[in-house]
Amino acid sequence: MTSMVFVIRQRLLPCLLSLLVVGCEAREPEYVGDPQGVNRNGKPQVIIRGEDLRLNGLPIRQYQTKAADLIPIIGTDTSSQASSDAYWHATGLQIHAAPNDGAAPGSPEFIHRFVVWVRRVTDYGKHQDCDEAGFARHSKSLKMRLDSMDQVEKENNFPRDERARVELRSEPCSMPGKTPEHAFSGYLEVDGIPIGPNMSLKEIQARRKRLGLQPLYMNSSPQIYLALKHKTGFETNQTWYFEVTTNVDGEVVDQRLKSVSIP
Repeated sequence: MTSMVFVIRQRLLPCLLSLLVVGCEAREPEYVGDPQGVNRNGKPQVIIRGEDLRLNGLPIRQYQTKAADLIPIIGTDTSSQASSDAYWHATGLQIHAAPNDGAAPGSPEFIHRFVVWVRRVTDYGKHQDCDEAGFARHSKSLKMRLDSMDQVEKENNFPRDERARVELRSEPCSMPGKTPEHAFSGYLEVDGIPIGPNMSLKEIQARRKRLGLQPLYMNSSPQIYLALKHKTGFETNQTWYFEVTTNVDGEVVDQRLKSVSIP
């Protein structure tokens, strides 16, 4: 009996000691290896170091690289808004080009902004057919409205309105669309960190810390974070955007990377 008690004590002691620090089971994830969903052979390839950017090996410098220089690399001219939007929806890469400030009419258009969208976001201005979950919500809504119609007619002794019921049952099921139409599916690396399609802010901060990088700093809201050039000052290398989930009290419970922008 005495030996059994000793064994139990020996096994519990490490756990009890760890509880004083982080809890017996509450260890931080190690985030070893590439994040989930990373394909190092994926195309296109976007490599970002600070504010320096390479797209399939071509250096792109803000306000210096011409939109025309990208045509042999991406196969389209992003100086047109229509073609820029089409490329964004097809690849998840949003490239904005325009003449530099103060340039004479007819001057070349330069790359002003470059955004990599690793996640699509809900777009209430677009509609698409319901998926299985959307159809289930639609069916539940129809039932609630039909039940409400029954109750109102019964309580007020109204005649049964079959026409209204037919119109309600024939209501098409649609749900908000997504923007862009396709998220980035190539290989994205930022400051030495391969970026996956479902990374949390917590994981990104942990990987930056491991590499000796400054943490991302929140800018005005939990949706926007900045990678600063220096430990002091407000010059920015990149802007990181997150999709935020809150609880019923409005507290942030999750932040998932949506896009990374230069600047």
